[in-house]
Amino acid sequence: MNIVVGSHNKAKVAAVQRIFTTATIRRADVASEVNAQPKSDKETMQGAINRAKASKQIEEDCYGIGLEGGIMQIDNQWFLCNWGALVTPSDHLYIASGARIPLPDEIAQPLFNGRELGDIMKGWTNIPDIRHHQGAIGIFTDSHVSREDMFTHVVKLLAGQAQYHRNSK
Repeated sequence: MNIVVGSHNKAKVAAVQRIFTTATIRRADVASEVNAQPKSDKETMQGAINRAKASKQIEEDCYGIGLEGGIMQIDNQWFLCNWGALVTPSDHLYIASGARIPLPDEIAQPLFNGRELGDIMKGWTNIPDIRHHQGAIGIFTDSHVSREDMFTHVVKLLAGQAQYHRNSK
C-alpha cells in the first residue's frame, strides 16, 4: 500500500505511520485551500479533504491522506478541532473528526484578530516547534494527549472505515 500524506508536519505524518505500519508513506506539501487558521468544522473538514485529494494526485495508485487542525465555536466558546480525509486509489472518500476541547479565553481572543493557533501557542509556551509535537492539545491536557495522538485517533477512524468498506463488498 502506498500512501501520500498531504503535509510535512511531524505529528501528522507520525500519526499515519502509527496506523499504517506496513505501508510506504510519502509526504507532500499540498495546499489545504482554506484559511491558514480554519475557524469552523466545515472549513477544517474541507481543508482535510482538499489535502487528501491533492495528495492522491502526487503518485499513481496511492491513497491520499489529509489531516487538518482548526478551531470551531459553540455559543461563545472556542474549541480545538481536527479532521481527516482518506481518498482511495479508486477515489472513494472517507472523512472523520476527532477530539474537541475548549480553548482558554486568552488563547481564543487573538484568533479573532487573524492569528494562527500554532503561532499563538509558540509565543505563549516559548516552544518553537510546538505544532510538530504536543500542539495546543498537549499543553491543555497536561501532556496526556499530544497532537500526534489526536491525529492518530482520526487516522484510526479513517482506516477502519476503509477496511469496513473493503470487507463489506
